[in-house]
Amino acid sequence: MPGKGIKWFTVLIAALLVAALGLGWMGLRGAAPTSVTPVVSLGAEALCVVTPSEQVRSLVVDDILNARKSVLVECYLISDPSIVQALQTAKLHGCDVRVLMEEAPFGGFSMNQTVRNELRSAGIDANWGNRVYSFTHAKYIVIDEVMAWIMTANLSKSAFDKNREILIRTSSQSVVGDLVRIFWADRRRNPCAAGSLVVSPVNARQRLLGMLKGAYHSVDIASEVLDDQETCKLLQDLAGRGVIVRVLVATPESIAVNAVTRSELEGTGVTVRYLETPYLHAKYIVVDKHLAYVGSHNLSAGSLDENREVGVVTDDSMVVSTLETTFSGDWDSGR
Repeated sequence: MPGKGIKWFTVLIAALLVAALGLGWMGLRGAAPTSVTPVVSLGAEALCVVTPSEQVRSLVVDDILNARKSVLVECYLISDPSIVQALQTAKLHGCDVRVLMEEAPFGGFSMNQTVRNELRSAGIDANWGNRVYSFTHAKYIVIDEVMAWIMTANLSKSAFDKNREILIRTSSQSVVGDLVRIFWADRRRNPCAAGSLVVSPVNARQRLLGMLKGAYHSVDIASEVLDDQETCKLLQDLAGRGVIVRVLVATPESIAVNAVTRSELEGTGVTVRYLETPYLHAKYIVVDKHLAYVGSHNLSAGSLDENREVGVVTDDSMVVSTLETTFSGDWDSGR
């Protein structure tokens, strides 16, 4: 009988070793939980700015004018005369200027056709976004492939003059490299991986909901539109486990579905307010006051699953502080 006990013990040890080796092999192959959301370092010189602001317009214009080699722009709407002129001037100075914009913006009214013709007349490679996406709704600029703006803002007059928007400037080479790769994939009508960024329709639902699921204490959200059912259910679950969930959206006079969403969330522990002034076009999330998302995504099914959208998740303290200060002021003035 002792021999039989030793035999079973040996079999057990062997089984455990096989399991351990199997897990090690999975690790070598890069297996990871699907909810992992990469957190990007933006670098020491990163900047986070808020509109409405003429100064913010000047910052963006100056960066385009100071370009030495190239300017890449992918943006849903482009209409601000200062931006258009800056792109033309950069081309005149010898920069390779390339632009992607939405061919058929929602609602039908847009200056894009006129602006595209103006840019092309200046010798700029200006094209429509990839039609495989419902909308090219991303908003970013890359200067000389060394610096980038990731924005909630379109390059329109209202973005700088009337709207609440968030713009991040960074020299992070991982961010810049990913944006350059996304731009050229969209220019060539090719698919591409998201890399370190939050990108629709590649990984946005997974990464943004994964970020929210990790909340322990608080979630602050600003989104022009909120109507994605999975996101709303998750926010209710978070509130149910004691997380403070506050959501700012545009008024129902502008976005009717926001009234439906607020009604559905009433009594669930999720507090929703409307921001009347300035117009809320920003899209950002702050989790536990230390992790932030900024980008072009609304919390809608179309934005998460169908459009070309781009954003970034970071723990940069300057970004988090700017967003929290902005949110706090807008929350107090909301209704």
